Amino acid sequence: MRLKYYTLPLDPELLMQKKEHPGCTLKQSVGHHLHLIITTAFGEMQSDVDFGNSIWDHDFDNLTARTRQQEWMKESLIQAIRKHEKRLDAIKVDVLVKQEEVNALTTERRVKKRLDINITARLTATSEDITFRDSFFVSPLSYS
Repeated sequence: MRLKYYTLPLDPELLMQKKEHPGCTLKQSVGHHLHLIITTAFGEMQSDVDFGNSIWDHDFDNLTARTRQQEWMKESLIQAIRKHEKRLDAIKVDVLVKQEEVNALTTERRVKKRLDINITARLTATSEDITFRDSFFVSPLSYS
């Protein structure tokens, strides 16, 4: 039996109307799930308080060295992916933290912390290599 994978976010309205929810490929499904793991803090998902990662514990940390922050984030993401994304093995994560100037709606210029995340892994079902990239601003979170 071939599994069906669904896009995120789920649209409950379609389900209540008994309509078909849009599907996606295995790679796309893994990508959606990785994005969800990355952007979820521990305790944020009530049904599983261990889902997520500790990036958000260091969101406003401006005192710790950037290389140390990157290592914490990398280790947290590797552990979270190993625990919650069983469709992958040979997982490698790279995290780059950098300061970037962001134009605000006012004349003020703001500097925000930007995370660039690169995940390489192998799909266990097909032994196919995949690469997932995500980047966003934190403190507070905003997508680029």
